[in-house]
Amino acid sequence: MPEPEFSFDRAFFRFLEALDPADQARCMSAINDFIRDPNHPGLRLGPVHGDPLGRLYKIRASLSIRILLARVGNVFVFLEAGQREDIYERARHSRFLINRGQETIRLVEWVPPHEGNRGREPAADVQPAMGDECPRVADHWEDHELIDAGFDETEVERIRNLDTMEQVLGLFEEGWDEESVQNLLDILEMTPEEWRQPALLGDPAEDRFRRAISEFGAQHMISRLFSPDEVAEIAAKPIEDWMIFLHPEQRVFVERRNDGPARVRGSAGTGKTVVALHRAAELARRFREEEDPGQILFTTFVRTLPPVFESLYDRMPDSVRGAVEFINIDRLAGQICDQDGTRRRTDPSAINPAWAKAWRTVGDDSPLGRAGLSRQYLKDEITHVIKGRGLEDLDEYLEIQRTGRGTRFTPGMREQAWELRLVWDQEMDARGTIDFPDVLIQALNIVQRREAPTYRSAIIDEAQDLTLTGLRLVRALVNGPEEIDRSDGLLIVGDGAQRIYPGAFTLRQAGLEVRGRTSVLRRNYRNTRQILAAAAAIAGRERVVDLDEEFDRIEDIGLASRDGALPLAAHCSDAESEAAYLAEQIRLLTASEAINLGDIGVFVPTNRLVNRFVHRLDGQGIASRKLDHYDGVPTPEVKVGTYARSKGLEFKAVLLPGVEAGVVPRARTAGQDETEYLDQRALGVSQFFVAMTRARDNLILTYVGEPSELLVDALEYFENVDV
Repeated sequence: MPEPEFSFDRAFFRFLEALDPADQARCMSAINDFIRDPNHPGLRLGPVHGDPLGRLYKIRASLSIRILLARVGNVFVFLEAGQREDIYERARHSRFLINRGQETIRLVEWVPPHEGNRGREPAADVQPAMGDECPRVADHWEDHELIDAGFDETEVERIRNLDTMEQVLGLFEEGWDEESVQNLLDILEMTPEEWRQPALLGDPAEDRFRRAISEFGAQHMISRLFSPDEVAEIAAKPIEDWMIFLHPEQRVFVERRNDGPARVRGSAGTGKTVVALHRAAELARRFREEEDPGQILFTTFVRTLPPVFESLYDRMPDSVRGAVEFINIDRLAGQICDQDGTRRRTDPSAINPAWAKAWRTVGDDSPLGRAGLSRQYLKDEITHVIKGRGLEDLDEYLEIQRTGRGTRFTPGMREQAWELRLVWDQEMDARGTIDFPDVLIQALNIVQRREAPTYRSAIIDEAQDLTLTGLRLVRALVNGPEEIDRSDGLLIVGDGAQRIYPGAFTLRQAGLEVRGRTSVLRRNYRNTRQILAAAAAIAGRERVVDLDEEFDRIEDIGLASRDGALPLAAHCSDAESEAAYLAEQIRLLTASEAINLGDIGVFVPTNRLVNRFVHRLDGQGIASRKLDHYDGVPTPEVKVGTYARSKGLEFKAVLLPGVEAGVVPRARTAGQDETEYLDQRALGVSQFFVAMTRARDNLILTYVGEPSELLVDALEYFENVDV
């Protein structure tokens, strides 16, 4: 007998979390016993009565607790855990469906058909059967045999009403997909006995089940198959949502070999970070065979993301511990300077006064100051363009193309901006401090003097948010003094449509060539079609230029893998009713065992609003945690943060309060240069898009007074309510 294999529905762990600690421990003990011996007498493995498909089984964890599984042969999927009565009731009204034609493999609620109704109403141009004496095309097949062949119960009911092959072909007009109709045509040409012969079918039922899990289980949040030893390792960990699901379509990008720098691009929800994490694990395994495997660097710009990524990586059963360093780019640069003994402190409390004095000295009474540009815009010009590009002298600045900056800078304005940079540096030096962009420049200079590479390989997630200096630093850490790009050395992962910081660069400016080594992820595994359509209506209309390429913000809504409920847009009368409504929605969401507080994110544009809504949720009795204090380990609290901090994360439900005119995006200020405002607005739209697309199943927007201009033209994509 082959060794048993096990898979997990992601919801299984949510059901476990809903149990008290003692029952959780009993379930984990039962799982450990089960993987060692599925026929363990104390577990009482047996089918659930009333399941005509024969796929639902249960095991006994205690007198009152049961675990529900799907089973075909020696392959098992853990589905739910809970009180015996609850499990049996759900099982009686559920079916575990396997349908290759519709790429379905999941537990679904089943509603018995009305008495006397054998299926769907026939299409208008299809004649109903003339009576029982009239033979139908599938009469030689039993219902359970058609289900085994890949059709769900509703489809079987429709097949029962088909009299002719012409009516079979008419299923196209009823919305059946080509693969399903072709499957039906094929099986109607043979008997069930012929169909089951290995010579005709190719594999038995167990192998078909195994293949279904492998091919499209991931898009329905069902894990890959694990051996008993692997499950034992998993079961020994705390109960948490530990799995990173990798679809077979993504695996090709993980396993490919690159003879130079490579890039992975994809819009929100396509699994870029999942691919990046599995790529890190793949490279770690691959490099173990080398004489000096070295370490892999996994970096990004956002300070709070590396601990989250490390937590996810450590939960992957096939990861190599200690082989990957997770660190954000600014901290990495600081460590390099520390090791060199040249680090100076970075103190915002000193940097900002230095900037204010530099502005008074140079900017106040200058053409640059009178151009209608804000101080922040000019500060960003120095931080992200001049220092972000690592420019050494004025001549370089005068010649460059300011990618991502719409406001035209004349040579005179550039000269003044350069002077402002010099005075600002002097003021910081007088206060004994340095800003992060200068730390990056300093770190790059140090690394370029090293005699050997520091890392064997590097993966940059959300690469569009780095500066050109940051990218050059990572590249130098991998290539060393030879400056020759190594095989499988640098992987750039990102999406320009989610750029949330000012300034930009191209790979050409970085001297990188990735032609022939660029992979594009197109299928959305996170969002429902409804959520993605709403995000596209609000923020997806514009073309995006990213690292030498131009493409749509959302390339194909149809590639979202799931349907769901319409997002909600709630008009609230005042701030108090908004807070009460948010709390009410959170309680409604968590009333189901499939979602808890930790699965919910609340995102707002600014840190000031983060503090405000943490206070409001607290006043409503809702436990929350700021994203700044979140390290990726599941906690039973709503996560609250800015749009920018939500990047790289996902939640079952996302709530976006305060989507009001003048707030999202921020209103144009008096005297503000129009082109500067358009740059500001574009970043605001990208940030809002990022926040919306964190939602997996539920998206709720609220506003007081007038809705955001972004929302006005997209309300048809929402269920609209007044509070």
